[in-house]
Amino acid sequence: MENNTISPKQRTGIFLTLIVGTFVTAMSTTVTANMIPNFTEYFGVSANLAQWLTSGATLISGIIIPVTAFLLKKVPNKIYFFATMLAYTLGSLFAFLAQAFPVLLVSRLVQAVGCGMMIPFGQIMLLNLYPAEKHGRVMAAFSMASMVSTVVGPTYAGLMLEAVGWRGVFASLFVFGLVLIVVGSIFMKNIIPRTDAELNVGYVLLSAVGFTTLLIGVSNMGSGSVLKLTSGGLMLIGVISLAIFSRLQLTSKKPMLNLRVFKKASFLIAVVISICLYLIAMGTGVILPIFTKSICGFSDSAYGYATLVGSILAVFTTLYAGRIYDKMGIKPMFFAGIILFAVYSVMGICFSENTGIIYIAVTFALQTIAMSVLNSPATTMALSKLTGNIRIDGSAVFNTIRQISSSLASTLSVLIYTLAGSDINAIHIVYVYYGIVTVAIIVSVLLYLKAVSKLE
Repeated sequence: MENNTISPKQRTGIFLTLIVGTFVTAMSTTVTANMIPNFTEYFGVSANLAQWLTSGATLISGIIIPVTAFLLKKVPNKIYFFATMLAYTLGSLFAFLAQAFPVLLVSRLVQAVGCGMMIPFGQIMLLNLYPAEKHGRVMAAFSMASMVSTVVGPTYAGLMLEAVGWRGVFASLFVFGLVLIVVGSIFMKNIIPRTDAELNVGYVLLSAVGFTTLLIGVSNMGSGSVLKLTSGGLMLIGVISLAIFSRLQLTSKKPMLNLRVFKKASFLIAVVISICLYLIAMGTGVILPIFTKSICGFSDSAYGYATLVGSILAVFTTLYAGRIYDKMGIKPMFFAGIILFAVYSVMGICFSENTGIIYIAVTFALQTIAMSVLNSPATTMALSKLTGNIRIDGSAVFNTIRQISSSLASTLSVLIYTLAGSDINAIHIVYVYYGIVTVAIIVSVLLYLKAVSKLE
């Protein structure tokens, strides 16, 4: 039910604060994707190492999200918001001042803590602020903030780089953080009721070890055999750690991540679809700038302008998608998104060294629209039917997996590109991989529609 203790004016203020806060913090996780060529030149590091500024940030966001399920139940919402924005703002400041790559990387991880805390917070706050019949539109607005912002990040960086340099990008993020702290002090209210909750530090460490070693192992495959300790060994440690973690969560009376939410078929399928979406979208955020700037030779600003139209279209498509979902259901959105992703993959396979900037712009726009069409329905499908603390648990699980898949997406795309030769043929292979992921989306959608038809 709608929270009637909040006036319409207060509700609007909270809504705008959460949407803008989520947009800015989420955008910061991918703002470095477009700057990989700049960092490789400035700091003298490899592209595989530089991409950790993006994949590392999304990894930390994913690791911190399970902890937010505990914090949201124990910490007043206003204090939680300030702690979130403080981490984000300080991380932005340290990144601006960084003189060495390790300092910049650590700064990005601090910044990512703020993003990881903000995403589930904004999601749960909005679902508690508005009644169920408005959840489609509310989640569309939230998806615009949390998902489209990751698309806008590289575009924003591309437009800013030539004017103010990479330090200027982080300086602007620092200013955004300060403004949000001030705005939050005016509008933010305590909405989510506090309940008893416990935090098992062992669970946190086990999940962190599992996700981190798995991702580092996958990343290291680019420089050696899968049989090496630094690649296959770390991946094995990651898989075993996550298997133990999952078993403990399913048997614990007070799990950190309530994995029992996967018993709901709609939630499970929504998670699979979301993973596939982020494998394509976040992978594109890293690969397309490399193709545009390193292979085709276009400038930072050219890439920024090329992706600007797609970013704008993504905003409006996401907002409109919520209305379509509320009125027509999810089926037409599924089909439209799948067709767009399929066309996007084929266009990427046709890339060449002489590809024009307009062709790149159209390709990017197709991907962002496809992502916008599918993402908000998947989020609503996962969480709308959950209630109370189960919704908090579902949000934590959903967003954890989404952030981890985002981190894995950047790493996998760069890994495939590197292993395939780091040339135009490697770009083609990456887009074949995106086509395979699209097929996985199709299978997931068909399974969902079949399950729904049995219930009708």
